Amino acid sequence: MPKASKPKMREIALDVIDEPGGMVRMDIDPEELQELADNIAAVGLLQPIMVRQQGDRFEVVAGHRRFLAHRLLERKGILCIIRQVDDVQCALARASENLGRVNLSPIEEAAIYADLRDNHGLTVSEIGKRMSKSSGIVKRRLDLLKMPPQLQKAIHKKQINYSVAEELWSLGEIGPIDYYLGFAIDHGATQTVVRGWVKDWKDSKRRESSGAGGGGGARSPMESRPYYVPCDLCNGPMELGTETILRTCPKCTTLIQDAVKGG
Repeated sequence: MPKASKPKMREIALDVIDEPGGMVRMDIDPEELQELADNIAAVGLLQPIMVRQQGDRFEVVAGHRRFLAHRLLERKGILCIIRQVDDVQCALARASENLGRVNLSPIEEAAIYADLRDNHGLTVSEIGKRMSKSSGIVKRRLDLLKMPPQLQKAIHKKQINYSVAEELWSLGEIGPIDYYLGFAIDHGATQTVVRGWVKDWKDSKRRESSGAGGGGGARSPMESRPYYVPCDLCNGPMELGTETILRTCPKCTTLIQDAVKGG
């Protein structure tokens, strides 16, 4: 096996460096980028970026944000480590760097795994081993990308968590998903609460399909629900809050009950 060539390090002009090709992070916070630029301006670049040479130009392999910060500072060049890596090695390096970010959203993580699977031929098991993740975690993240776009967007913006999205996804129709998603975002609903909403909706659909009626579909998630208890006299259903209080002694209560029964 030929010995790997030693990486070279030198300053390269920004105008001959291209941003990463293929999948990158879904967004880069402008405020975070400005903070990084300010830090570089104050203390300098603490770690060179990694690039690979392609013809007479270079492509960023790792260090995209540092590259953008230098551009923001209008610097002419940036210190680079030049490595000869193929597309798969390049993708793995970028994936490893991005997965190390603390503010990475589950959707961005899923997109990284999807890129390695769809564009570089890695299996779920191989991705897990290379990224030090279990196959189950990788598969669960990839399943996020099967969800409707509005659920993916809400997860990415951290408006709802994965478990809430799963419950909403089980509705199976875009209309009710949008309807209940709005309530989940506005009220910070938990998985348990959303599961109750989904059950109510599915129950109403079953009543409609069976012809049992039910009065106009699913109730609003924020509408208070009636609760019923049996009446002490006739044993029929009585909505809580509508009862009448009658103070009687045990003897009179028995007489009234017997009168109703004999009615």
